This record gives sequence, structure tokens and C-alpha cells, in this order.
Amino acid sequence: MKIIKSENKEWQGGKGYSKKILFKPNENSIVVQEVKIGSGETAKSHYHKKQTEIFYFLNNNGYWVINGEQVEPKVGELLVVEPNDRHEVVNQSSTDYIYLALKYNYEENDSYYE
Repeated sequence: MKIIKSENKEWQGGKGYSKKILFKPNENSIVVQEVKIGSGETAKSHYHKKQTEIFYFLNNNGYWVINGEQVEPKVGELLVVEPNDRHEVVNQSSTDYIYLALKYNYEENDSYYE
């Protein structure tokens, strides 16, 4: 058994977002992250060739554009983004947009920005 505390993990900067890697076993096939999109920030449009991402939302402070369609997932909902789905995340609120990301078939360099 493991208990992993978000407060013990460091934020790492990305392109328009920050993340805490909460769980990443040695084989790298799965990763669990806490993701934060700051107020007024956008995680730029990108896609993955191999990995599938599952997102669980902790607040309602943003929206997504996936393959040209705007979606607004709500607290408690899951969003599944499959390989080759183009996606970006926008936060136009005055507070951080926070959600959990579970990535499987994960590879370190499988993000392609447009």
C-alpha cells in the first residue's frame, strides 16, 4: 500500500500549465498527475500518438477544445482523450483550473504541438 500526498510533490511547468506527478511506476506505461491551468492561461493545442488520457475534474474553471469542439466538463465527470485527438485547455476564470490526469500507454516524448 502507498499513500501519496499531493502536498509533498513539486509543481513542474509546462506549456500553459503546471503539473505534479503523483504516481509514475518504473515501467512508465501509466502516470497520474494533478494538473493546474492558471487564471487566464491556455494549455496549447496538442495531441498524442500513443497515449490515452483520462481526466477527472476538481472544479469548473475552464473548458476544452477537442478536435474543434468546445466541451465544459463538470466536477465529478471524466473526460477521455484518445490518441490523435487534438486538444487544448482554456481557463478564463479568476482562479486556477485543477483536475487529475491518468495517462496510459504513456511515453515521455508523445506530445505533438501544433
